Formats: sequence, C-alpha cells, structure tokens
Amino acid sequence: MVEMDERETVLGSLKGYLAELLESGVDELPLTAQPVAAERARSVAPRSQEARAEAPPPPRPETVPAPPAPEEREGVTAPEEPCRIEGDPQARLLFVMHGSGFSGEAGGLLEKIVAAMGFSKEEVCLFSLPPGGVSRAALAGRIASLAPEVVVSMGEEATSLLLQSEAPLQRLRGRFHDLAGIPLMPTHHPEAMLENQGLKRDAWNDMQKVMGRLGKGR
Repeated sequence: MVEMDERETVLGSLKGYLAELLESGVDELPLTAQPVAAERARSVAPRSQEARAEAPPPPRPETVPAPPAPEEREGVTAPEEPCRIEGDPQARLLFVMHGSGFSGEAGGLLEKIVAAMGFSKEEVCLFSLPPGGVSRAALAGRIASLAPEVVVSMGEEATSLLLQSEAPLQRLRGRFHDLAGIPLMPTHHPEAMLENQGLKRDAWNDMQKVMGRLGKGR
C-alpha cells in the first residue's frame, strides 16, 4: 500500500507539472542528446589518445649516402694534369716543351721570344712536360680541351711525342703540322738555342710564321 501511495503521489506531481507547462505554452520537452553526446565524446577521447600512444611511430625515411667522389671509388683515381701549366690556359698560343717552364736561363730566353712576338708570358700558355715522360693521349686530350689557335712544340722530345714521328726536328720545323685540327709548329728548345746561338734565327723564323697565323704583325 505504501508503494502504491508513493506512485500515485509521483504521478500526481508529474501531472501537475505537465499541466503547468501546458498553461505556460510549452507543448513538448527537448531530448537530452547533448549531454549524452558530450559524455560519449569524453569516453572516446581517452581511447583515441591511448590508441595514438600505442601506435608505432611512422618509419623514418631511409638516408641514402651520397655517391663517393671519383677519387674515392675503388680502383678509380681522379684525372691528373699531364704537365705543369703556366700562363693563361685560354690563350690563343700554347707552347709545349720539357723543362722547368719560364724559370731558369732557358725560361728567360723563352720569355724574351714571347715578348718579341708581342705577348707577355701571362698572355700565352706553357705546358712543361715532366722528365719521366707523359702519355701522349693525356697530353693531346688536354690540348684539345683548351683548343688554342696554334701550338708550338719546342725541342725533339715534345715534337716527337705530339707528332708521333721519329724524324729529326730539323726536318719537321719551319712548317705547320696538323694536331687533331690544331696547327702545330715545331721549333728548337730554348736550351738548344743557348748552346748553339745560330739556332735562334731558325726559331725566330718559325715564330714569325706563328705570328702570321695569329694575325700578328711581323
């Protein structure tokens, strides 16, 4: 009996509450979806954070090492200059000879010859070949890469190497030869001219032909 009385009391209170709502113009009650949705979001958020914490980190991109430089590769060495270079590598006129370049007495004589031709030693290029010899292919390739207008080979050794000829220098000098499309003039080595002063006239005649090829006044 007590439970029935309480139920009737509750129902009576509810009916009274509904009657008051109707009198105030409220004919329907809103559903409480927002608190439920909020509660659901709060329950999902911790699980999402936990899932992110448990998930493994994305793989790091593999670092590919840079290829080694040519000189570092096994069995490969960097190309070396076949000779010592003095002056301007982009010069129109290139001299090739064995020796110590523009230094010493022979080098001083060569510098005077170059000056008499209307150049300074900085305006021409000089290849000084090493005493132990040099590969003709390497030397010819280096000359071709610079592409001078005229090459002058000074002395028997440099001339024989470039022309691949065993003919004596006296037979080869005084006229132009073809070096892969570049005119080459053989002449005497400065050391030979110091030993035999008479060779200077021959060498100067050769240089005058070179000057003519380069458009220099005689």
